[in-house]
Amino acid sequence: MKKPPFWTWNVLGVALALGAGILIGRSSSTSGGDGSVENDAANPPPRLRAGVEASGAASPGSRDARRAGGADDAAARAEGGLAGVMDSNSRIQRIQGLLAMLDRLPTEEFASVYAEMMAMPGADLRGTERSLILQAWAERDPASAIAYIQENNGDDYERETVLGTWAAIDPQGAMAWAMTASDEGQVNNWVLGALRGVADGDPELAKTFLASMEGNETRRRALREMQRYVTRYGYDYAENWISTIEDPGLRNEASRRMGDELAELDPARAAVWNSGIEDRDTRRDVSEEVADRWARTDLNQAVEWVNSLPADTQSEAAEGVARHWARQDPAAAGQWLAGLGNNPDLDGARRIYIEESFRYNPQASLEFVSQISDERARTGYYFRYLGGWMREDRDAARQWAEANAASLPAPVVERMLR
Repeated sequence: MKKPPFWTWNVLGVALALGAGILIGRSSSTSGGDGSVENDAANPPPRLRAGVEASGAASPGSRDARRAGGADDAAARAEGGLAGVMDSNSRIQRIQGLLAMLDRLPTEEFASVYAEMMAMPGADLRGTERSLILQAWAERDPASAIAYIQENNGDDYERETVLGTWAAIDPQGAMAWAMTASDEGQVNNWVLGALRGVADGDPELAKTFLASMEGNETRRRALREMQRYVTRYGYDYAENWISTIEDPGLRNEASRRMGDELAELDPARAAVWNSGIEDRDTRRDVSEEVADRWARTDLNQAVEWVNSLPADTQSEAAEGVARHWARQDPAAAGQWLAGLGNNPDLDGARRIYIEESFRYNPQASLEFVSQISDERARTGYYFRYLGGWMREDRDAARQWAEANAASLPAPVVERMLR
């Protein structure tokens, strides 16, 4: 069976999200065979099969007939050009027709078709159709697609879509061109699109390209965009991808960027990895994300891990635990946090605890304000949260303030109890 082009596969995710079987527009791609759509439809999973039978849904045969009719309709729309394709309120029909049209469109006509698309009312609302034209064009002739964008002051979306498509087919060629292409602003969207296209097919090669770049905003954005392409292969792959980055600066940046995802995949293993990070600042930054993720699913294990950490890392990791524990049991969370000592670096965790616990227990929250080591911040928190409590329950807040006036900052007493 002939392999459909890259841009066709790229749009299938959109089509599936719509709950529709989009025809690729190639007769060979819709033929029967093992693993075909027809075979899957004839043998739905048991859980779905019962629902189909109970609902009296049409048989696979009738669905085949509708598919054939849909293919004929798509071909008819394609014969009418872009206007005929777009003259439908059904997004599925538009995509079917556009796929059929693009499959047979001569390369030299892509520029005029895209210009026609962009001149239509509401073109900015037709992102899927616009993307399909650009992807099909870039797969067929990336040079002419790039030239058109450059001549017509194309936007970031167009740059990234065209280069991403080209890079998926010819990563070396696309990256070589993108790295020498100029672009306005802090981010080079040619490079960003190319790296995304490479990462989709080969994250290791994308890492090599990334390491060859300067540490600027383009590289930072590219790393962020590549994250999903790395973590989709699971914990082992993602951790190894990060740990094998040779440049320490890039490795630390990747650790910060992907630490949250690693913790979501496997918080216990992410905690071990986090503890082994050599750079102190990176280890601290990542620890909060790991603790936060772990506390969502297993608070006790997260607390045990934070308790075992050295002081320079514990202060950051405590923020992740404090955020969730304060919501569940403010009294127990406050007792635990106070037991970690008087390290000024714990002020971040203390502030998070005060903010989160106030929603559930204003008194416990205010009583913990005295733990903040920074005097100015401490006074500010008294003003903010005692004032908030007075707006919600003036009598209870005033009674607490009067009982604790001796330990409150003088400006707070003067304003709140006047």
